[in-house]
Amino acid sequence: FTGPAQPSGETVVLDASGYHKLFTGPLRAAVMLLMASCYWPGCNVKVSHCQADHLNPRRNGGRTNPGNGGPACGRHNRLKEHGYTARRDARGRMHVDRPDGTEIDY
Repeated sequence: FTGPAQPSGETVVLDASGYHKLFTGPLRAAVMLLMASCYWPGCNVKVSHCQADHLNPRRNGGRTNPGNGGPACGRHNRLKEHGYTARRDARGRMHVDRPDGTEIDY
């Protein structure tokens, strides 16, 4: 992945390995540009108050790159530790599933 042009007109490499622990710097910025608010259905917490979350957690092999990231408010990021899962489909739409596998609708 490469990021948007910098003021100098150059691009920034956003993912060389994907093995970083956290989304920081340009990686975080890229994740936060994907949406206007938390990806959880019905949540309106603006990205400026969200965390850059790994959709597929690192402990499960998820990489730290924009394709595996999304803005999540603290509450919803913590709910993922209780069996909820988040994923982005091929069209870029976010989906959140309950621990029983059913999807949370908007």
